[in-house]
Amino acid sequence: MTAAACAAAVLAAGCTSEPDAEPIPTTLPVLTTLRPQLTTTTIAPPPPQRRIYVVQPGDTLSKIANGFGVSVQALMEENGKEDTLLRIGEQLVIPPTVVGAGN
Repeated sequence: MTAAACAAAVLAAGCTSEPDAEPIPTTLPVLTTLRPQLTTTTIAPPPPQRRIYVVQPGDTLSKIANGFGVSVQALMEENGKEDTLLRIGEQLVIPPTVVGAGN
């Protein structure tokens, strides 16, 4: 085959030394954004502070419990009391209250 015939054959079959042309897309590309998955974090409430109440003249366990939003039973258990007798000047530890609970 002559050089001219070879060149004609290459042109007819396409040039093998050039890369194949990529097809033109018929649709536009869609750009997407990758977002990290959203998560929520629950923060634990701080531990309740211990409160001390000093018994005053005229106080009762019921009055003190109602004033702090706790039950008389919880107040007695927190202080290891077996009866409802109070002494003026006695220090009572107030149990923590639970937010949202119907005390």
